[in-house]
Amino acid sequence: MHIDEYPILIEQLCPGLFIRIDEPGLRHPFPQKGFKLASDADVAKVVALGLSHVLCLPEKSDRLPISLEEIDGTAGKRQKGPWSTAKTPVSAELSSLKRETIERNKDRLERFAACERRYEKAMDQVVEAIKKVSSPSPEVLEAAGEVVGPMAETFLSDLDVLINVMTAKMREEARHYHALNVAVLSMMLAKEMGLQKSDIEEVGLGSLFHDVGKGRVPIQRFTKGNMVTMNKVLKEYYMEHPKIGARMLSAVPGFPPSAQALVLQHHEYIDGSGFPGRLRGEAITLGGRIAAVANLYDRVLNPKEGAEPPTPHEAMKALYKRRALFDPKAATMFIRKLGVYPPGSLVALSNGMQGMVVSANLRDSMRPSVKVYHPDIPKREALIIDLCIETELTVAKALRPSELAPEVLQYLNPGKQVAYYVDVAPRP
Repeated sequence: MHIDEYPILIEQLCPGLFIRIDEPGLRHPFPQKGFKLASDADVAKVVALGLSHVLCLPEKSDRLPISLEEIDGTAGKRQKGPWSTAKTPVSAELSSLKRETIERNKDRLERFAACERRYEKAMDQVVEAIKKVSSPSPEVLEAAGEVVGPMAETFLSDLDVLINVMTAKMREEARHYHALNVAVLSMMLAKEMGLQKSDIEEVGLGSLFHDVGKGRVPIQRFTKGNMVTMNKVLKEYYMEHPKIGARMLSAVPGFPPSAQALVLQHHEYIDGSGFPGRLRGEAITLGGRIAAVANLYDRVLNPKEGAEPPTPHEAMKALYKRRALFDPKAATMFIRKLGVYPPGSLVALSNGMQGMVVSANLRDSMRPSVKVYHPDIPKREALIIDLCIETELTVAKALRPSELAPEVLQYLNPGKQVAYYVDVAPRP
């Protein structure tokens, strides 16, 4: 793997840095390929060589160099020479960031990659669980439990919980993404509304199967290629799919009645305008009221193929406009928890950098983690800025993909399908 290196002033040396001396002809006792400064004595030996600068390898270092601001009276004078224009991860745009942000970046990237692997495994389990519903057996509940069980544990952990945006491979059926998204978002909301672990799991089970009744139209309902009739039947059965799904799940041994009720009611709205029962207010179960919010948000965010998808920021605004359809507490908590800039939102930060929100911090949704574009940092090592650490920074505004340069868009790589998964934040 290629390791980037950049020049630093000799005054920036400190124990923990991995450096290389690039002075042909200079005799010194250090390895030519580089070495780590283990102590102040090592620093003194390098300083004694009389060099003005050395090369730093951040990937192998335990910490960042001493910042120019910490070198009294030198911040304006020292930036001359070959290092002034060098491409470096501590260039002008990043020099004000806290050391913790850059030092913890590798750990954040590794954790994010691990979360993506767990997401892929969960997607495989979702596909299998949905397939098994057609032949009801205890395996349906077992397969679904392998998805919702770990998520419930995560939400109920004593650590900070993140909702991450996933960049997974597209599958043939978008409903699998939708099923997992609605499960993640519904369980998040269930936790915030004070439900216990078993109830959160049941909300997850119902949400995972909420659309299982879709597309199950008896062939005899169609006449000979009559497209008008076909469209009419499809529309009728769309309105019936909650009933069909609930009936299918009633045949699954041990499937919780509350989860069946969620499947039946996930299109019911608090004002009575929903379907199939046109229920109002508390006649809708809490699980049904929770799933209605998550379901509509994800449907707006990920429309049918061919439609122009909105940004997550725009989808949240659309949900806010329709908030009269939902349980007021559920809608308010959902918006507050995902924030005005949900994961997947393209944003400009207050320091001018552009990025994509990669995770919402459920403890403080207005301060998400943002993957930022920087031309000097390789895409595979992209800097993730946690706004809970960088308290001086804020999200200045949301951006549309068309507002970003092609190279920035390619670097940030926002997917057409926005998918969510849950993880815990790294410990401080």
